[in-house]
Amino acid sequence: MAIDVRSTLPTKINLIRLRREYATIKRIRRVLEEKRDVLLHYIRSVADDYNKYQKEVYGTLEDMYTSFYRGEAAEGPQRTWAFASSVKESLRVKAGVTVIFTVRAPVFQLLPSTIATPAIPPGASPDLVESFIMLREELPAILRLVQYEETIRRLIEELRRTQRLINSLDYVVIPSYEKAIKFISMVLDEREREDFVRLKHLKRMLAATREAVAKAAVPQ
Repeated sequence: MAIDVRSTLPTKINLIRLRREYATIKRIRRVLEEKRDVLLHYIRSVADDYNKYQKEVYGTLEDMYTSFYRGEAAEGPQRTWAFASSVKESLRVKAGVTVIFTVRAPVFQLLPSTIATPAIPPGASPDLVESFIMLREELPAILRLVQYEETIRRLIEELRRTQRLINSLDYVVIPSYEKAIKFISMVLDEREREDFVRLKHLKRMLAATREAVAKAAVPQ
């Protein structure tokens, strides 16, 4: 939270308090900077894994679609989609959460028993059967790819929040504390100089008074 210089009394107690708070804020900034660096490390690591895994999954899906299109060409679009429409929606996924350096990342687990089987009659194109088998086997990998994507998204969002906090400290909070500390220090220094001048003036006045009293006490 930024400090308003105008609402802060220039006292030694406030100066000590502000200096302590300033030191604490600087430590918090260092911690946030370390957190930002760690988040960047995790983002790079997860992104590398995602890119490698994506190539494998997309390669399998390409083969699956090639097989499906061959089967569709053999059976015809209407007959193919009749097979597909015979399947009821039943796929279920169990969602969980894991924590990656303070970030809650999702974990998806496919429930194999909920995978429906299309009613493909005997004698149908084997390419359609093959494409279904490939898709069923690839579903866990697709879910894992989604898990990677969501993890990266949440890590990036946490990185943005951390950077916004650092920017707020750098451009608002810390400068306001430095300005307040400098202002109070200048006021206290000025008061100290004024007090010093007053003391010197009082000493001269006391010395002059003593001298006058001493002269008056000397017999004429």
